[in-house]
Amino acid sequence: MRFSRDCYACDGDGQCEFCSVEFHLRPKCINDQTLEVASKDLISSDHTVIPVDYPDSATGEENKGIIIVKLRRGQELMLRAIARKGIGKDHAQWSPAATVTFIYEPEIYINEELMETLTLDQKKEFVDSCPTKVFAIDPLTDQIGHIS
Repeated sequence: MRFSRDCYACDGDGQCEFCSVEFHLRPKCINDQTLEVASKDLISSDHTVIPVDYPDSATGEENKGIIIVKLRRGQELMLRAIARKGIGKDHAQWSPAATVTFIYEPEIYINEELMETLTLDQKKEFVDSCPTKVFAIDPLTDQIGHIS
């Protein structure tokens, strides 16, 4: 694996197979017990790159890795992470302490039967009531839809 700053395949943006590896995770808790999702659960796009495996210092036994999240019944997580090779001298993102960011992507379902009973003015009022402006009215069909 190349350092992302030295990668000529992607001009150093860190998004190619030579200088980055993509990890995916999509756990879902389906029972009443808390589901602990850890770094060992990450699925790598490159089978030669896997999360670090280290024994538990207290028992000497293999562990699940670093806990990422604990899920309760009905909760699920969809995660995509990109690992790039680098050193802290070049940028703080490669230092041992790092930050994590995430965004909420809600799933919105519109009750079509209920929407059919609304007048055009009520539909406009519904669209205007959303502070994040995720709905719009199609001018051809007068139907409410989700803005991507």
